[in-house]
Amino acid sequence: MPATVQIIEKNGAGGTATDKTGGTVRLKKADNSTVDLVAPLVRPGAGSDWSFEKWLRLNVTGGTYTQITAVRAYTDGSSGLGTGVNLWARAVASYATPAQGTASTGYANAFTYTSGAALSLGAGPFTGTGERGDHLVLLAEVQSTAAGGLTASEAINFAWDEI
Repeated sequence: MPATVQIIEKNGAGGTATDKTGGTVRLKKADNSTVDLVAPLVRPGAGSDWSFEKWLRLNVTGGTYTQITAVRAYTDGSSGLGTGVNLWARAVASYATPAQGTASTGYANAFTYTSGAALSLGAGPFTGTGERGDHLVLLAEVQSTAAGGLTASEAINFAWDEI
């Protein structure tokens, strides 16, 4: 039987985990996993408005696999968020309390990561249950050039090899 895996979002100082497998992650100006319209990003008159970081990670909950390797994340390579809205991504080994972004330093455009050139979240091998691989950290930026209003959703894909 293959590994049973969740995608979890971690929030707060202790890294409280919420199962987001097949669910929605809302990037906003609040450090919580609630999918609502409270604390939205808005188009500023100048500069950029930044979300809080979203910390996502694989959580193996069961299965009879031997090991997981090559954990990675990717997009379809095409942003549907519109002009002036950016999604930034990076891999981080150790959890830290999510902070509200102020710049994209240390991040890369999430849409540069595709199935053929994914963001590595750890080579492994990983065995047993629990959180595995690095955290995928996402950050949204709304620039003053954005059209405004709700943007389309985008999919982030997680992949790994297992035996």
